[in-house]
Amino acid sequence: MFNHPVVDVALGLVLLYSALSLVASAAKEWISTVFRLRARNLQVGIRMLIGQFYAARFYKHPLIRNLSKPDGLPSYVDANTFSVVLIDLLAENENGGRSVSMGDAATELAGLITNDYSMATMLEAMTVSKARTVADLQAELAAWFDEGMRRVAGWYRRRAQYIILAVAAVVTVLTNASTVHVVRDIWQDDALRYAVAQETALIAASAAASPDALQIPSAVLDSFPMGWDGEDPFGLDDQVPTWTVMSWFAHLMGWLFTTAAVSLGAPFWFDLLSKVASLRGTGMKPKRWE
Repeated sequence: MFNHPVVDVALGLVLLYSALSLVASAAKEWISTVFRLRARNLQVGIRMLIGQFYAARFYKHPLIRNLSKPDGLPSYVDANTFSVVLIDLLAENENGGRSVSMGDAATELAGLITNDYSMATMLEAMTVSKARTVADLQAELAAWFDEGMRRVAGWYRRRAQYIILAVAAVVTVLTNASTVHVVRDIWQDDALRYAVAQETALIAASAAASPDALQIPSAVLDSFPMGWDGEDPFGLDDQVPTWTVMSWFAHLMGWLFTTAAVSLGAPFWFDLLSKVASLRGTGMKPKRWE
């Protein structure tokens, strides 16, 4: 066990970042839901795979329409469903009937495609390699879809990272959560340092007992030296000192540190929270608490 002030300050920072990460992650999920980012990202990926012509028909297929609300788009499509629907669309003739059956040669499908050269070329490549029947082609299309969706998932993760970075910056400035000033105040105030460390240890112990039910009370943030009370960066209040150039620099650096940390996400800090808290024992109360 380590009962050193450096460990206590680290515990405080991890707890602060965990709490702010929860707020940022919740805001990111809200933005993703409101703007249907997952569904739109999937739609872009499907258009990339099968082209605009087939993508428009793909989303009108009954099997796909049933995956979402009448006015919405599905956020997820199973690979088997994708392959079944695509083969159904490829086999459809001008009258709406089916030109091939599941037992016919898959090469017949490639011969039917006259409006999309890339799609016909892709099917021909699949039939030359492994797919001899339509059932074989269905398995090949499912694997091809899974490979394409891995790239699409990467697109979404990058976009989500940009969103949470922007949200983290807004949350950091709104709460004036400067890492530089939080570290300074926790380091200088023995009672505050002890209180924050003890609160962190309790939350970490609760997380160890039930990892799926980890919660950080909103009142925890009240313990940290953050917020805009007593701060007047632009000199609007004669009773409060205006920030100097060094004050601005310290706050900007502190905000950047906090934003970068919060953008790592709540799961990262929750995992680190339990690891760091295990380094510290209960220690002794500061004399001013006795």
